[in-house]
Parts: sequence; C-alpha cells; structure tokens
Amino acid sequence: MPSQTDRFSFGSQKVDAEEKKKLVHDTFTSIAETYDRADALLSFGLHFFWKRAAIEQLGLGPGDEVLDVCGGTADLALRASKRVGVSGRAVVYDFNRPMMEAGRRKSVRSQPSRAVVFVQGDAERLAFPEASFDAVTVGFGLRNLVHLDQGLREIHRVIRPGGRFAALEFSLPRRRWQRALYAFYSFRLMLPAARLITGADGPFRYLAESIRVFDPPGRVAGRIAAAGFTDVTFRSLTFGIAVIYFGRKPLSGPRPGGA
Repeated sequence: MPSQTDRFSFGSQKVDAEEKKKLVHDTFTSIAETYDRADALLSFGLHFFWKRAAIEQLGLGPGDEVLDVCGGTADLALRASKRVGVSGRAVVYDFNRPMMEAGRRKSVRSQPSRAVVFVQGDAERLAFPEASFDAVTVGFGLRNLVHLDQGLREIHRVIRPGGRFAALEFSLPRRRWQRALYAFYSFRLMLPAARLITGADGPFRYLAESIRVFDPPGRVAGRIAAAGFTDVTFRSLTFGIAVIYFGRKPLSGPRPGGA
C-alpha cells in the first residue's frame, strides 16, 4: 500500500498524492474550454482515428452500458453512445467539473435525444456498485491517476463478468529516431502552438513530460493483468505514440490479489 510519504510523478516533478491530484485538476480546469480544439489541432486530427479504434475494440452493441472513466469532454462516451443506442447507457465519470461541463454541452449539441450521463467523482473510488457496466473506457487518463493500480482494480470491480476494458494512452515511439522527432515536436513545436491555441503552454508541457515518465506499454499491460483482467493485449498506433490496451473480466475466478 502507498504511504503518505510516497512521491508521484507530475510530469518531471515529484509530488505527494494530494498535490498531484490538485495539479492535475488545475491543469485540466485551465484548458477545459479549449481542450477539444487543441486536441484536434495538436494531434493533426489523429485522435479521432485513435478513439474510433478504441471503441471498435470493445465490440459494443445495442443495450450495453458503458462507463468512460476520466471521461472529461465525453469524446469516447459520445462514440460509445451511438453504438449502444437508446436501450443502452453511456456514463462519463471525471473529477473535473469544467471538463464535464464542456462535454455536457457537446453531448446536447451532437445528440440531444440520447444525451450522455455525467457523474463527478474520483477514478480511484468509483461511485458504482460491483458489476455495473458491460464495458469501461479510459481515454488518455491512466497517466493522470495517482494510484494507477488502485484505479485499475476499481475499473475491474465495476465491470460485469465477461465485460471489456479498453484504455487509450500516449506512449513514446518505438524507434530512437522516432523518439527524437517526437521530442522535438512535443517541446519545440507543440508548446508554442498550444500557447497560441489556449493561451498557455503549461498544461501541454505536463502532457509531454508525463508521457516521458509513464510506464512502457508492456509494463502497463502487466499492471492491467495484475488488476484481474484476462486476454490482456496492447496495440500500438501511429509509430507507437498512442496505444490501445484491452482486457476482459473473467466470467469467474479469484479477485485481484486473491488466491
């Protein structure tokens, strides 16, 4: 179990648990209104492809109930909602109200007859009973959790037996020359562009730095398996700068950490 003296990565900084939560919250509050536009421009539109691929991996169908943890402005939840239809349910769960408010407005604009549900809360203590959802998604949120393993166990808890989990996350490219180009773009080109789009580059410096210090895909997949998921895989996209992780909750078996 983590102790109160443990330090956690916030980009290149080492901070305590409560400070990381506050810094992450403040970071996303500062860019909530411009987040979607910046995401599209700074990724050259690639994030649309990545998110579509993540939702397709889940194999959603009419009537499914889906939870989007760290769901923010609801991009994944809106895509899931179209798959599950009016007989299903898509829920955004996030601790940042300004991000969710931006997502709520987008939800009403894009599909007013099938609006997404928004719930505010801590991703490490999900406010739902066990086995509440057929599938759970996380879009670029794993790096922002203070206690990743606790968050993964909570996700496992709220998925129904046989249900699916898909997480989309950034990573470093596989090859050295690709990593060098990616670093040049992230720190020399993206930050000035972010300043023009949002008026600040601090949040995007955190983004770039947090990718550098986050676990590589194989290790993340191992942590997903340790949380109790089976059939765990990961698929690299666009030279490895994005990764889709997938896992399934067994129909039966021991709880995570159990015998």
